[in-house]
Amino acid sequence: MGRHLHINLEHLPWPVNVLKFNQTIYDMRPGDDMLATVNDADVVGNLQQLLSSQTEVDFDVFQTNTDYRIRVTKR
Repeated sequence: MGRHLHINLEHLPWPVNVLKFNQTIYDMRPGDDMLATVNDADVVGNLQQLLSSQTEVDFDVFQTNTDYRIRVTKR
């Protein structure tokens, strides 16, 4: 069974938030999942592009009343 990770990127400036997200993806092991919280739609677009280029992860994005959530699972 994998780890369940959560990172909050809401108050980090760009590009630090993208770099932290990418490092967390890199550190994940197969079976791990992560939930990232983001409040900037432009950053969400950047992260979706990053994830689309990676073949070893599955992801989905959803919006809440106050922010965006990105769920990532490493295969």
